[in-house]
Order: sequence, then structure tokens, then C-alpha cells
Amino acid sequence: MTNSLSIQPGGHTNPMPDPGILLAAVPGLLGFVPEQSVVLVAFRDRRTVSATMRHDLFLTKSGFPSAGMRELFGTLGTLAESYDAAGTVAVIIDDRYPPTDKRYRKVAEVAEKSFRKAGGMSAVFAMNKAALGAEWHTIWRPPTEAACVLPFEGELPDTGTLSDPNASPTALERAVNTGRRILSSRSEIAALLEPEPHCADEECRAQSPQPTRHVPGRSDARGLAFTLATISRFDGGDTHLSCEDLNGLAEALVSIHVRDALLGLSLTGLRGTCEDFWRTLTKRLPAPARAAAATLLGYLHYMAGEGAYAGIAFQTAHDADPEYNLANLLDTALFNGMRPKELSGLAELAYDIAERLGAELPPPVFAAAG
Repeated sequence: MTNSLSIQPGGHTNPMPDPGILLAAVPGLLGFVPEQSVVLVAFRDRRTVSATMRHDLFLTKSGFPSAGMRELFGTLGTLAESYDAAGTVAVIIDDRYPPTDKRYRKVAEVAEKSFRKAGGMSAVFAMNKAALGAEWHTIWRPPTEAACVLPFEGELPDTGTLSDPNASPTALERAVNTGRRILSSRSEIAALLEPEPHCADEECRAQSPQPTRHVPGRSDARGLAFTLATISRFDGGDTHLSCEDLNGLAEALVSIHVRDALLGLSLTGLRGTCEDFWRTLTKRLPAPARAAAATLLGYLHYMAGEGAYAGIAFQTAHDADPEYNLANLLDTALFNGMRPKELSGLAELAYDIAERLGAELPPPVFAAAG
């Protein structure tokens, strides 16, 4: 999964004469420092970012955009149109050639054609890395008669020096709202889900229960009740999970009925606790329960508009169990740019499932992004 869609509800910027302000904000918008990537920031108006899209920059052996890359720009242009974009800024971050190389200018030309239906391309910038002191260049700007210059004011400079992305207002806002720093690369997100030992018990007896097709029953009710009680304990600061706890959670999560009920927690006040909880289980449970935990984590990130984190979680679920349908379906939806709010019905349905299993979920306090 190489595409990520991050929507920042209410993500505002001030009209800017200096594009360096926006360029320094890119890692904060994504949550990580992109490499060999093209990032597209779509604006609804001069002050509002409606979507941020990133994709690996695929070039041919001669360095020009591949056929797949050209097709992708068409898809992303349609996506930006669906988000009511009034203008889009493209940022190429790649160290294979100098920023002003003709190959990047060709990428800019291809992207510009694809985004004409979505309000037009406002500008295309290129730099070798998104780091303090990096030199950026304006490699495409609209004709002087073009009206689309969002979010900029005045004439765009040819070049500039990047300020510290970690000190950008966007990065600081992310730290305050999510408690997360900007990660140094996308691979660092994946490292957060690397497997760990099952438990600290001297005689670990990790179990790997297998899912079965069944109608909801008493075992599901017990599994959901146990999982919710463990989350409540986790929320209270008791984060120790014994071997027995983990085996019980694995047994619960392989039930699609329990898993589907737990999707409802993604928009509740327990969202932050559940993020830590699902991440812990993803790292410590064996497959196929690992796939279930990673899917719950991915859906939580998806609802929050954190596409990069969601994509990594779904990939982790797929690696644990290639046939895990819900993860694969959500990953496809993410790749195709389906808005989080279009999938929030899963969280709403979870309340009905939980009620049938005799459990009561806390009320939702967040809205799905986008």
C-alpha cells in the first residue's frame, strides 16, 4: 500500500506569499517525512486544506513518469475533484536528480493535465528532501492569465530554503492534538507494529485460535464483555496483559461478531486508549488474531483521517492473514480515496451488534473525518 489520504478537518492555512510555509508543513500533514514521493495538497479555498495525498514517485529507467504514474495522476485528479478542490499544490520530494531536472518538470506537466478538472494546479515544487535547509524550486506555475493560484498571494519565487518541518505550526498542532511527533519515514510507522514477545510470563502458552463461521452466541457475548472490561482497565492505567489475558483476547477477536462490535469504539472517547490497545495486541498476538487487531487499528486511523497509519495497519493485517477480508476491503477503499465518513456506517452498525451481544458501547463523541 503506497497511497495515503490524510484529511485534516478544519485544517486551515493563512494565505501565504511564501510557499516555504506550505512546503515545511507537508511532513506534518502526512505524519512522516516522505521520500521519493509526490505529495498533492488540495485546497477547498484559500485557507482550507481539504485533502493531502501522497504516492511513491514511480519513474522509468530513463527517469520519466511511468505509465502507471500517469494513470495514477488521473485517479488522484478525480479524487481531488470529489473533494471540491479549488486548487492543488504538488510537491515532488526525490533525491534521484537535481530538483530542476527536466524529468521532474515532465512529472509536473503530467500532473497538471490531470488536475485541470479539479480546479487546476496552483504550482509544482521540487526538492531533494523535506528537511531543514533543503533547497526547493518552483518547477511549474500557471500561466499569468490563469486564475488558480490558491493558496498563494503574489508572484511565486523561483527557489527558497526549507524551514524546520518539525517546528512548523502543522507539526506542533499534530503534537498537541495526537501526541505524535513527525516520524522520520513511512517505514518508521511500520516499525511501530513489529511483532513482540507474546507475554512476560515465565511459561508462556500463547494460543492461536482459528475463526469459525457461526451465528452470534454466548461465547461472543463473553468475548466482547471480556475485551471491553480489559480496555476499561487499560484506560485506567493498568496496561499489564498476562498470557491468559492475551489468549482470551485472541479468542474474542477471531470472532467477526466481536470484531465488528468493537469497530464502534473508533469514534468514542476511548479512541486514544483503543489505539494503544489495538497496537499492543497487533504486536503481541499471533495470526489470525493479529490480523483482527491490526484491522481494528487501521479502521480507527481511517476514521480519524490518518491515511498513512491506516494503510500500514491494513498491510500488517494482510501480511498476517492474506485472506482477511475486512482489512483487504478497507485497504482498497483507502487506496481508491473513499472518504472516512462514507465508511462510518460500520461504526454505527457496531452499536446494534454490541446490543445483540448484551453489551453497551460508550456514545460516539467524534465524527469521521472528511
